[in-house]
Amino acid sequence: MDFIRPQNDLSSLPPEPLTTAGNRKVLAYIETTFNHILHEIQIRPCGKPVIVLRRIVSVRPYHDENDLNRLKWHIKDREVTYSFPAKTKDEAWRFACVGQILAAIYSAIKDGITVTKRDIYYQDPALFKQQETVDRYIDDIAHTCQVTRSDLNVIGSPKGLLVGLDPDANDRMAIVPAVNNIETSMRLSHLNWILVVEKEATFNTLVERKFHLNSINGPGLLVTAKGYPDLATRHFLRFVLDHSETPLPIFCLIDWDPDGIQILKCYLYGSKNLAREHVCNIPELKWLGLKADDVAPGDDVQMSMPLSMRDRVIALSMLTSQEWRDGSDISLPGLVDAMNELRRMLMLNRKAEIQSLDDREGGLERWLTNRLAIELHDDSIVH
Repeated sequence: MDFIRPQNDLSSLPPEPLTTAGNRKVLAYIETTFNHILHEIQIRPCGKPVIVLRRIVSVRPYHDENDLNRLKWHIKDREVTYSFPAKTKDEAWRFACVGQILAAIYSAIKDGITVTKRDIYYQDPALFKQQETVDRYIDDIAHTCQVTRSDLNVIGSPKGLLVGLDPDANDRMAIVPAVNNIETSMRLSHLNWILVVEKEATFNTLVERKFHLNSINGPGLLVTAKGYPDLATRHFLRFVLDHSETPLPIFCLIDWDPDGIQILKCYLYGSKNLAREHVCNIPELKWLGLKADDVAPGDDVQMSMPLSMRDRVIALSMLTSQEWRDGSDISLPGLVDAMNELRRMLMLNRKAEIQSLDDREGGLERWLTNRLAIELHDDSIVH
């Protein structure tokens, strides 16, 4: 039986949902793949159904002359083939996982609906075993089809939190909206700044103290993705910046450690696995802190702790990564300070968390108010 829907008696079929060019590329790939599988199944005894994907191995950034505001990537990938019957049980399992995900994506596009990665996982958790299995193959499928994840009609379940967006309920915390649920009519004119906070605990502390309302720097928007940013949070921030009537300054507050620097880089320029999602990069994001000078003034190292072996490996990897430099081997804008801070961490063998600022006079809130005031050219600095 052919996988493609028969073309006879079209009058009895419901109207096809509107599809994008990306949707159509995905449908074509899935139909070709499944038709090949069906053809191979019919060949006895030597048919060998296969699914072929391409996986990103490395990326190198470049500036698109036609779109100078967006960093894009030269991508190096490799072919990954899954066959059935397979040489190993593991390969057969992977073939089944990819096939199930392709079928779910096909149905979503054909039905004109959007599903979450979590939805796909729960279609057969016994098969997938863990959520990361679905996540990995969705990224591979998007890259293979040369599209973004939204063209698969698949989104990640938003994990980010925000407060300060609604001027009528500025103390009400909300979940960052999914990409397809962002309100185009949202009000932004009351905002003076945006602060992206790495840790949920720090975000909650600032919300409890109503920092987004009481700051002498005017009302602002607080956002956290609870660590490494998800696509929903990045898309939301990009949307807010693009739809603000006046330029809206955006800052981030991260730990002074290699993971914090990685998170900064992900907001600025994305990640290797999501190299095609450059439309939600935030190159205007400014790094507020923490930095070495914020952590250990003078000889005081009580605010910091030693780097772990994992920290050192990550830091050294970032310093030598092609992802941090353009085609001329020059550090990307916004990452020069980050690379210098990584070198200082390695030299001092120290790192520190945002919470260490609570040990200072006035605590985190005073430090943050002062630093924002400086960045916003506000003379009303708290003393």
